[in-house]
Amino acid sequence: MTPDQFLTFAQVLPEPMLLVTSAGEILSVNQAATKLFSKTSKALIGQHFSEFVTESSEKVIEYLRVCAQSRQMILGAFTISQAPGKEIACRSQGAVIQPRTHEHPAINLLRLEKRTSNEFVILNQKIHALSQEIQQRQRIQLELSQSNEILKQTQIKLQNALESVQKEKMSGLGQLVAGIAHEINNPISFIHGNLTHASQYYKDLLHLIQLYQQEYPHPSVVIQETIKALEIDFLKEDINKLLSSMNMGSQRIAEIVTSLRNFSRLDEATFKIVNLHEGLEATLMILQSRLKSSTKYSGIEVIKEYGDLPLVYCSPGQINQVLMNMLNNAIDALEEAEPRLNHPRQIWIITEKLSNCYVAIHIRDNGNGIPTEIHHQIFNPFFTTKPVGKGTGLGLSISYQIVESHRGRIQMKSDPAWGTEFIIELPIVQG
Repeated sequence: MTPDQFLTFAQVLPEPMLLVTSAGEILSVNQAATKLFSKTSKALIGQHFSEFVTESSEKVIEYLRVCAQSRQMILGAFTISQAPGKEIACRSQGAVIQPRTHEHPAINLLRLEKRTSNEFVILNQKIHALSQEIQQRQRIQLELSQSNEILKQTQIKLQNALESVQKEKMSGLGQLVAGIAHEINNPISFIHGNLTHASQYYKDLLHLIQLYQQEYPHPSVVIQETIKALEIDFLKEDINKLLSSMNMGSQRIAEIVTSLRNFSRLDEATFKIVNLHEGLEATLMILQSRLKSSTKYSGIEVIKEYGDLPLVYCSPGQINQVLMNMLNNAIDALEEAEPRLNHPRQIWIITEKLSNCYVAIHIRDNGNGIPTEIHHQIFNPFFTTKPVGKGTGLGLSISYQIVESHRGRIQMKSDPAWGTEFIIELPIVQG
């Protein structure tokens, strides 16, 4: 409302009314206001409202500031000084009609009403009580705000502490696995290496026996009985199978040791060129005991659809930790859902190159999914859908931070009809 619009509207009203800025400057008055102040409109407009009341300018400014922040009428009490020794007690009601902008101050509309001395005292008491209530509310709001800030800081400290514990635990696990892999590697290398020589020695001895059979086709009775007792023909075939089986077994152990070594990089924080598929295979190997069937749960089928991924520059230890968290969550979801599932438990791991800059890892399970109403909370620290004592609520939060620190992103899709999918997108090269 402009001063001109105000004059058109307010001139016909019997109540004294003024337009005043939040700084106290009088912009316009109606005719009833000029009679109350015993001043012409020219004498009032452009002056400070506090010049015509007995109250302090600080009280006036504070009142106008409160009015400027409210579109509801704010109660006030002022004593109008018409002339020396002649004062009139008034009740004031004020509210903002034009909010503050960068160019203009807020404009308040004030309506004044005459009051007797007794009414004025009662009014002041009410205003004082209301002011105290407002101050009390402001104090409570400030205390709540401070408490909330303290709670946030405490939560951050607790999260950092738990993250440190988690990282230390994962680092310790990595070191333990690395030690076991090293200890296994020594004897298995010895066995695997000697199997090659044993196989050659067997072939040489077998060749020698065949030569004896050719040169001496009529062995003595003792040799004939020994050949019969040893079942020499069976031994020839079975030793070959035995050596082949031992060779396959030692190769499998060597592969497990390689996976253990890859997984042991959990304690590495440095960035390097990494084959993400090796990290996935190492993590799956560590989780084999949870994937196999047991007396309590049926087995989980892992369906791998690996794309042609380039090597990625990342922190292998941290990315392995993310993969471990994601796969553990998928297994937990399937274990929780098993009594209600009417289909085999499955986990899909899909990798793909999105562009020349990014790759993606999809980890999906066919469990019961995550309720829609908590989707927005799933990456919050300490939020968990698991029973008390089973989860800290930090796994997904830590994973989110790790992926973000790699300049990547992590997304979640879930539906009760098909389960839950997490998509981890990582840059191929850190920018």
